[in-house]
Amino acid sequence: MLKRNIAIILSLLILGGCAGTSPEPKGDSIVNVAQDTCGNTEIIIKDIKGRKKPDGFMQVQVSGESNSDKYQRLEYRIVWFDKQGFTIDTILSKWMVVPAYAHQPFIINTISPSDKAKSFRIYIRNEKEMICDKQQNGLE
Repeated sequence: MLKRNIAIILSLLILGGCAGTSPEPKGDSIVNVAQDTCGNTEIIIKDIKGRKKPDGFMQVQVSGESNSDKYQRLEYRIVWFDKQGFTIDTILSKWMVVPAYAHQPFIINTISPSDKAKSFRIYIRNEKEMICDKQQNGLE
C-alpha cells in the first residue's frame, strides 16, 4: 500500500511538467509535441503530437508503451478547446478504450470534432487510475 501511494505521488509530480507548446503551424505541419514521459511504472507515454491538417481539423497522435507482464485495458479522453480556451462540446469527448498488450507499444490516433479546435487536453487512465493528464496548447 505504501509503495502504491509513493508511486501515485511520484506520478502526480511527473504530471506537473508534462506539457509543451509550439507556434502556429502552416498547412499540415506539427503544432506541438510533448516528449516528456508521463505515466506509471507499467505504462509510459512517450510522445504526444498534434497538428493542424489542411482542412482545418486537428489530428492528435499519442504513442506509449506497456512495461507490464499482462494485458491492460486503457481508457483515454480528449477535451478540445477553441481559440478562446473554451471547451468544444462533443460526444467524442467520452472515455474510449485502447488496448495495451504486455511489453508492446500502443498508439492513439484521433481527429478533432471541429475545425475550430486550437488545443486539447488528453487524459489516460488504467482501471480508473489516472496515468496521464496533459494539456497541449500553442495553436493560437
